Formats: sequence, C-alpha cells, structure tokens
Amino acid sequence: MAFYTRIHEEHWLRDKLEEGKIVILEDESIWEVHPSDRQITKRWLRMSTITVKHTEKEGYPYLLSNRTEGEDARANYLRDSARTSITPERPNPEPQNQGQ
Repeated sequence: MAFYTRIHEEHWLRDKLEEGKIVILEDESIWEVHPSDRQITKRWLRMSTITVKHTEKEGYPYLLSNRTEGEDARANYLRDSARTSITPERPNPEPQNQGQ
C-alpha cells in the first residue's frame, strides 16, 4: 500500500475523473474515493482547497477534507504522477488506404 507523506498540508483539487471516483491534487497525488463518497466528490470544483488527513482505518485510510465546500471523503492514496495510466486511452487512428 502506498503511503502519503504530505498530510495536513493545504492542497487544491487539480482534476477528478470517472464521476468523482478518482481525485487528483495539485501535487500530482492520485486518490481513489470510497464508493459511498463519490457523489460528494463528483460535485467538487477544481481549485477547491483540500487537506489530507490519515484516519488509521483499514480499506480507505485517508480523509480528503474539502475546506472550500465543507465536505469530507474517504480515499485510498494510489500514487503520484501516473495520470497517463488512469485517463482513458485514445482510440487508434484508422488505417489509411495505401496506394489510392
């Protein structure tokens, strides 16, 4: 399990993917949100102020606290700087007809 060291620091929401399932902070940390909290993170706006707290609970050991919206969401820390492996892949371009 990945361990996040920048807890209790002020961050901001850079992006969210998959209807709030994945949250990305400005430090490139990537988070998977607990299924029952995704309706909350789905509404979060970019640039919202986020503080990360460690809850010491199994399963989703971190709490993303949105200070702008006054809401919290349980989350798993996945990793840093791996956004390209999470975003949907672009479809392959159609082959062009050769010789026409």
